[in-house]
Amino acid sequence: MADKWEWSFELAKARVNQTQVGEFIGITRSQMSTLVTKMITGEGKTASELDRKRWQQALDYVKLKQREVEV
Repeated sequence: MADKWEWSFELAKARVNQTQVGEFIGITRSQMSTLVTKMITGEGKTASELDRKRWQQALDYVKLKQREVEV
């Protein structure tokens, strides 16, 4: 993910919002916002192993939802 605009675009294509993604992976709205900032703006440089795992779950969920929308 290059930037927050691209993240927003991917969420829109999946017809979900950031809060819904956070709920799916079991974190609060605030935690999800922090995770997005760490992984996109911070390029994952300060991310823990748990952050990386959650981010991958979030990306997988968004891709799944995008496929559902296409069908």
